[in-house]
Amino acid sequence: MSISNIEATFTWDKDTYIKGSKSLYNDLLKHSPRRFFGWIFIAMSQFGLVAFFKKGAFGLLFLSTILLIYWYILRWPIRKMLLTNSFKKSPIKDKVFTVVIKKSGIMINDIDIPWKEVNRILVEDEGFLLYYHDNFIYIPKDAFKDDNYEKAKKIFKNNPPPILNS
Repeated sequence: MSISNIEATFTWDKDTYIKGSKSLYNDLLKHSPRRFFGWIFIAMSQFGLVAFFKKGAFGLLFLSTILLIYWYILRWPIRKMLLTNSFKKSPIKDKVFTVVIKKSGIMINDIDIPWKEVNRILVEDEGFLLYYHDNFIYIPKDAFKDDNYEKAKKIFKNNPPPILNS
């Protein structure tokens, strides 16, 4: 397959940082035992309800309700607030990145990353999460012009790193 270079340019702004961090968090959570915490909270809630109706244990119902509210309602807003504070201190805040996808690999600004150094690529509707070495970079979909996002997907599927679709 003949590959012409595909270029994407984006600014590492707060929105991109939060989308990339959320994508990374969800990907890491998906492959982690921590994902079972949600199930534990559901079981605790059910146990709290049963204990309340059978024994009048209001404290257990209250505790399980607080845990559920945190896990399903407050977890992301709290995390987003922490990410926003982290972004404000970031040395790459508002830096412009140019990503060039080539036959030999990927170039991020002036750093060449051969395909053999790319560990994994997560393809999402909003962009790509590219893992290399111990680093990652989130490339938003709107960084690509025209149909280059679809071309990039095809290139990623024809190269060694495994592709994970969300």
